[in-house]
Amino acid sequence: MAVEIDNQSSTTAVPQKRPERIDIGDGLIMRWSTRDDAENVGRCLAVVFRWEQEIPNLKEDEEPEPFEIFYAAGKRLLRGNSRVMSEFDYALVENTLAKDDEIPIVACISLQGITGYYGRTQFTFGRPEVIGCLPEYRNRGLIRRLFQEMIHPASDARGDVIQVIPGIPYFYRQFGYEYGITPRSARRIDDFSKTIPELDLSKQGKDEKNEQQFLFRTPTLEDVPYLVKMSTPEKLLNQAEVGLVYNEAYWRYTIHDIIETAESKFDISRESRIIVDAKTGQDCGIVVTKKPAAFPEPVLVVHVFVLQDGYHYRDALYPVLRQMIEISNQPNAWERKEQERLINSQQQGTESKSEDNNNNKKEQLQALILCMDPDHPVMKLLESKSKLFPTRTKLYVRILSYAKFILKVAPILEERLEESHLAGISVTLHFNFFKKVEGSSGKGLEIVIKDGKIISASDDWVLLSPERKCQLARKRIEKAKQEGTYVEPDSKKKPLEYDVDFGPLNFTRLVLGDLSVEQMLDLYGDARVQGGKDAETLLDILFPKQQAHFDMFWW
Repeated sequence: MAVEIDNQSSTTAVPQKRPERIDIGDGLIMRWSTRDDAENVGRCLAVVFRWEQEIPNLKEDEEPEPFEIFYAAGKRLLRGNSRVMSEFDYALVENTLAKDDEIPIVACISLQGITGYYGRTQFTFGRPEVIGCLPEYRNRGLIRRLFQEMIHPASDARGDVIQVIPGIPYFYRQFGYEYGITPRSARRIDDFSKTIPELDLSKQGKDEKNEQQFLFRTPTLEDVPYLVKMSTPEKLLNQAEVGLVYNEAYWRYTIHDIIETAESKFDISRESRIIVDAKTGQDCGIVVTKKPAAFPEPVLVVHVFVLQDGYHYRDALYPVLRQMIEISNQPNAWERKEQERLINSQQQGTESKSEDNNNNKKEQLQALILCMDPDHPVMKLLESKSKLFPTRTKLYVRILSYAKFILKVAPILEERLEESHLAGISVTLHFNFFKKVEGSSGKGLEIVIKDGKIISASDDWVLLSPERKCQLARKRIEKAKQEGTYVEPDSKKKPLEYDVDFGPLNFTRLVLGDLSVEQMLDLYGDARVQGGKDAETLLDILFPKQQAHFDMFWW
């Protein structure tokens, strides 16, 4: 699978302030954000998510402090240099009557855009994210109104054919979403001393030579083209047919922009390094790790580990991991700046506050989590020393128009047909979804394939009863006879048609490869494929069950 990486930012080139301002009564208005809202959005999110913290020994009648991680996230997204949204892309509900001691932003949803792919077709995935409503304003329909009147219209208008949300159970089903993507499982290593032994420098053996061969350097903006080239799905040995890409926007933000503008230790969670061959001085790979601040214990997640052709993972495995573990146990870029600032202020005799004044010693790692393709050499080399770490997060998906989505990904669907025994087929697929619901454009779908090419797709198709079909046929034949154009149909040349039934929004799981046709038929009592094994085979070819790669929390 060859995915051509679009290296443009997912957001608009020149962000524009959005004029919408909707009065919803009781002093509340809905509007889009500006950079001036950063502080209050951060405060709102910190209160909304305060109960998500892992706080040992919290008393049952005790309320946690606001969650600093989400305070930092809200401010970061509205700083003006995010690569997933502009400062004008947070949909807000503001209490215009708020007192000085109250948070004026009472509900919010950010509209992000991240470049993703389906097969080799690449496009923007809409990402409603960091969603919250203050407890005292819940059950008023504020989140629903933000979705229906601001987020979805804006996302649809800019051409997003899909929106994806990782979120709390069931909640987003209310707004036209269906669970449609299951990120692939990872592997976890808990015992570092046995699995990744420390280097014994007293031994002049192969390990020492390998350690000396693979060195690190910190990437700069000049390295972005190399980083993009080394992080394509092909280079990542990534078999996932649905996922997100590491493009220029990603690399510029994670290795430079966020480091330059960080205001909190929570702003920098990733470490990226270029692997250098010490013998030649040439770059020979890249590695990316993350320390999720919200985990209950310190863990290091490996998202990217890529070597150039000619190098062996078995040689680089331990040297690279040892160095990344050592780096993760050290202060990050923001923490180093804070330490320098604190030292300078102390030398000048001025008072200075640092959020790490009482926490200068970093907690040591307790686990390593590998988030790569199951067949990646690193996953295979450490398979016997690690345990499966299944994802417990399913992603909500909204595909408003299945027809638009099908036409968007038509090249990969046609490619799948061409590589199968059904190459060149002509067939019409009719999908009956029973009813139109929120999050859908119709209660049916028609896909017309001619000579192996998708020539049309429509959300307007509606299942007709046998009686209605008969009535329409009579009218059509009668009109043709009157016009002298009627030709007796040849029963041997009847066009091939297959009819498929799925409950509302359930088709999402098939089209994205979350479930196979057989699993759909087993799971849903209202699922039916007419046309026997031939029809099921066609659907399996078009929409095979597949992996998903979603490294989405880098913003």
